[in-house]
Amino acid sequence: MGDAVQVSATELLYQLTGEALISREEVAQVLRAWQQGSRTPLDVWQWAQDAKQHTPADALVRDLVDCLVTLPFDLLIADDAAVMLDALANPVEETDLSINLLWNHLDGIATDARRGELRDDAFYGQFCDGMD
Repeated sequence: MGDAVQVSATELLYQLTGEALISREEVAQVLRAWQQGSRTPLDVWQWAQDAKQHTPADALVRDLVDCLVTLPFDLLIADDAAVMLDALANPVEETDLSINLLWNHLDGIATDARRGELRDDAFYGQFCDGMD
């Protein structure tokens, strides 16, 4: 018998349906690039809007994409990516824990303080107007 070829679930779904999955690794790459400054908040937001059109690999990926789709409105910044990456670092079996970690962090963001800090930002400023 020949060597078996191992295919990930993501690749298998794509082969069977042509539908691309948004994987944990893809989200992690976007978040790391944002943290490192090679992706702007606008880039991340646009990526998320596109990613929303595809199937998430799991519930955590779904929630992360949902958060990033609202990035400018919820005033998410690159510092928040650290918590998102921590959630992604947990095993898939701990997805519920990861989701709780994510939402607890987001619920704790002092949006009024952020609004004041980001009011003059070239990207976020347009989303701060009228939020008082």
